[in-house]
Amino acid sequence: MVLLQLVDIIADIFAQIGPQHTPSNEFVPDKFRSKWYLSPWQHAFEFVCYMSVLVPLSIWSYHRAIQHPMWINQRSVRPATTLDKVLGVGTGVSYVAIVYYKTLAPSMWRLPYALQPCHTLTLLLTILTVARGKMANLLFQVYVTMTWSSVLALSFPDMSDYEHLGDCINYFYEHVMMLLVPFVLWYTGRFDYIGSPSWIMFGFTFIALYHAAILQIVVLVTEINVATLMTPPAILKDIGIYYRPAQYMICFILHWLYNGVISVGVSSLATNPSSLVNAVPTPKRL
Repeated sequence: MVLLQLVDIIADIFAQIGPQHTPSNEFVPDKFRSKWYLSPWQHAFEFVCYMSVLVPLSIWSYHRAIQHPMWINQRSVRPATTLDKVLGVGTGVSYVAIVYYKTLAPSMWRLPYALQPCHTLTLLLTILTVARGKMANLLFQVYVTMTWSSVLALSFPDMSDYEHLGDCINYFYEHVMMLLVPFVLWYTGRFDYIGSPSWIMFGFTFIALYHAAILQIVVLVTEINVATLMTPPAILKDIGIYYRPAQYMICFILHWLYNGVISVGVSSLATNPSSLVNAVPTPKRL
């Protein structure tokens, strides 16, 4: 009963800050505008449900994660090398390009899309190329678990709102760098990748809370359908009003499948670090 009253209160707030009959920005094309595909009450109900599950799960998985021997006995993150700084410039330029191209739209209506998870992760990756300390190590562990989003973006590119050639080129450059840079940071010894089940779960709760809490408010206030949180993508339209729980479930499955492969691959390379070199024949072998 108390939870339902809380849902009613949040629903009223969402209705007030969300899309109204008169659009707040007339320049936003209709297909990108936030609309009440779901009722404010359902938005509020899902919000309470996600918070009730994800917050405790995040706390639990975090406390389990930091008990891992590799975390307890972690070495200091080495100072940034020239290579690290070059990689940081490479990802930083990409993020600046993202923001620049999105500000070119009339009234800068595309700017909220800079908060899309992949763009936010690009900014985080830029920071990780030079950051030090336990927090940097924690964010690296979390970052790696979420790189499946880049694989998905490259496999099924959605550039429906991209209008400039440089923006389109940067789309692919950004997502390739999202996969390449963390591998280089690990392979060159800047970070040690843990990849335990607890860290994988914590990574999922991290990005899921970003969606369910921060982006939920963004799509309401800006009236831009960031991360399809207001209206479903074409592939999920047939599911109807339950598309968001289905979306989270699909992401949960992909998250575990992808990170399972990453953990096995990293373990294999760590056990036999010369495997990459041995895989390439030397002139004597040819």
